[in-house]
Amino acid sequence: VGAAQGGFDLPECKSRFSYKDRDTLLVGGAFGDDEMTDSGYARTVREWKRGSPLSESKFVYEGEWGDVAVAGFAYHDRGERYELRYRALLLHPCA
Repeated sequence: VGAAQGGFDLPECKSRFSYKDRDTLLVGGAFGDDEMTDSGYARTVREWKRGSPLSESKFVYEGEWGDVAVAGFAYHDRGERYELRYRALLLHPCA
């Protein structure tokens, strides 16, 4: 669904997102270099309401510059809603 039909339209970027509910996205990585980690991944999480510009999204979580990445997730399970935030502190080296 395009933005004109009430959908969400993210710019091309290294982003992460999760639906909090039908009309709200938790999104990171779409706000420029000031909100990216030194590794180049999202450092902040924002709530973006359907029908509003991305620039008006509400800040909800922030990691550190030295983190690998930060993200927010939401899920529904057996009638309950859960929201999580996480900070990835280290990259796991591949053997």
